[in-house]
Amino acid sequence: MDLRCRAGSFRRWGAAPRARLPDRLPTLLALAAIVPMAAVAVPGAARADSNCGTSGGHTICVVAPVGGLSGDSGVTVTNSPNAGVVIATWIPSGGTPTQLIESYAPSSTTHDYSFVWPTEEYLDSDGTLRLQWGSTGSTAVDVSVTLSNGNASDFQHSPDDWANYLPGAWTKPNDPTILAVGDGPSNEVTSNAVADRIAQVDPPLFLFLGDVYETGTFTEFLNHYGVSALDAPGAGTLWGATADVTQPTVGNHENASTPAFIDYWHQRPLFTKFTFGGVLFLDMDTNISLKSTSKQYKFVQSALTDPAAPPCVVTFWHKPAAKNNTQTIFSLQQAWALLANNGADLLLNGNQHHMVEFKPLDADFAAGTQQAHLVELVDGTGGHKLAGVANTPPGARIAWSKGKMAGYLALTLVGAAEGGQATAIRWDFEDLNGNSLRSGSVTC
Repeated sequence: MDLRCRAGSFRRWGAAPRARLPDRLPTLLALAAIVPMAAVAVPGAARADSNCGTSGGHTICVVAPVGGLSGDSGVTVTNSPNAGVVIATWIPSGGTPTQLIESYAPSSTTHDYSFVWPTEEYLDSDGTLRLQWGSTGSTAVDVSVTLSNGNASDFQHSPDDWANYLPGAWTKPNDPTILAVGDGPSNEVTSNAVADRIAQVDPPLFLFLGDVYETGTFTEFLNHYGVSALDAPGAGTLWGATADVTQPTVGNHENASTPAFIDYWHQRPLFTKFTFGGVLFLDMDTNISLKSTSKQYKFVQSALTDPAAPPCVVTFWHKPAAKNNTQTIFSLQQAWALLANNGADLLLNGNQHHMVEFKPLDADFAAGTQQAHLVELVDGTGGHKLAGVANTPPGARIAWSKGKMAGYLALTLVGAAEGGQATAIRWDFEDLNGNSLRSGSVTC
């Protein structure tokens, strides 16, 4: 049975258009919380199962609809004291436990640890919903639930229309400015502030540099990245509000749940390429091989040596090839050399939760040589666990760095106005007020 929607329709099979986060979530959770820890009337379920218990020294209470959960189902979770990490795990009867969501702080929407469970992304089964504070080693607080979506052997997939969301031609009279940042989506205050700022700027293109916390599950994509504008045009939430202009790269945190990444982005491959503003963008996956014998390497090699390739080339992947002034990632050295020797101009990364601008480097990661041209820019300041810069001060390779600051990278494609082809790229590391912290440029 084909469980996918046709392109252009709402993605959930068998579902009419309906409100999702944030509109639908508070309603579901408020209904479930009217009579705490007792049977409650929740639309779409005959009753609710509930339980309270102690986990890691905290009192956790959970109310979940039962009687056959389908679609996006609200789960009420309270945690006293109302702080710290709460983990929800689904344990199907006779099956393997699957972590649903790791929440780091109370939701700014519900002010507790409640979440929406996209049950259509999981196989039908009776089982146990388990809540724990701090770690999966803590005492569990369990409720019994049943999933009933008609998913006997597969979950319900999004449309395979990811290519429809590649950026189109730029014809406006100004040079376009695009944004990039990673390491944020976690439904924390700072992470959500970065997402709000990106939506406020409303860029023509946003490069998400990876990491949806904690493991990029279906449930975390919905609650931490947000409702996708690909599924609900004009009604996306959090980072998902700009999903229709986003080109993502997969982070190491999503590597445990690549089916969820692929499905959230409408069957997008883990590496691809596109052009915008006369610039070639290479979107690569640092969780799989980029050595010279790999498919990715050969893909990049073909794109760079194509006679029709534009002069400006931007590569974005998650892990930095040059980590600091002295260290590099061995598995990425061959790909770095390929980029450096074939005219690539910028490499954008996340992974490290701060801002770093490297000097122009050659194929051997050396600055100041005649061949030094490729600039690596690191921006993992999307709002989750912002880091300092103790290991990345200016030095042999590093020109500038900034820690403990949420923000993003703004790239202006110089010369791309009115359908032109960019000849240079300017960058600005910006804070959440749009103030430039550091700027630079490269001629392609």
